[in-house]
Amino acid sequence: MTRTIHSLAVMLLLAGTIVFYSYAAEKTLPPPVEKVLSHEWAISPQWQNATYTFHKEEFINPRIVEEMQGPLSDNGSQIISVNVHNANISNQFFSEVRVRSSQAMPFVYYTKSESEFGYIFVGATTTGIQVVHTMSTAGGSGIFHTLLFFIYTDSEEISFKEEVTPVVLPTLTLIGSLPLGIKFAGTISLENDVLTVLPSKEFYQPLPQYSGGVILRFDD
Repeated sequence: MTRTIHSLAVMLLLAGTIVFYSYAAEKTLPPPVEKVLSHEWAISPQWQNATYTFHKEEFINPRIVEEMQGPLSDNGSQIISVNVHNANISNQFFSEVRVRSSQAMPFVYYTKSESEFGYIFVGATTTGIQVVHTMSTAGGSGIFHTLLFFIYTDSEEISFKEEVTPVVLPTLTLIGSLPLGIKFAGTISLENDVLTVLPSKEFYQPLPQYSGGVILRFDD
């Protein structure tokens, strides 16, 4: 009797697996959408010499990136620019920066209670547009993935000292974001100013905005 029940369970499991993969095979995603972004960004000529970066020590604090990304429930950007040089050592954005180095680029993150937020540097275009892949959790099993696009700009502020004068500051500026959904398992690459984002080939997992993926060429 026990062997019969076991055999039936195995048969049902195999049948379910076959049905699942047959269903997944029938589902096909459209080809990736190809886009060209032509724009001359006002990028600071000193962007490669920034003290704090996404890809090496000293890392930009992930809490700053989280604040600039904003809540997942909101549309559009609220915090556009941050003086990273001051913010990275401020009490406002203080957190213990941690690093996992199991991938080609380090995963830079911080934790708070049961949540975690971090990022991986994807790369930079020849003109200085920096692409960052963020991942965040809120205590559940879901991992929310987003691509953020940053540039360094030269901003001016008023300096109140012996003389009141304008001062030029290198400022990290958010110029765009692309949601990738929950449990993104696809691929992201940036080569020769071409960003390629593709969904997983093993599972039927369309992307929120471009279900079959997107190929974005930066033509600055």
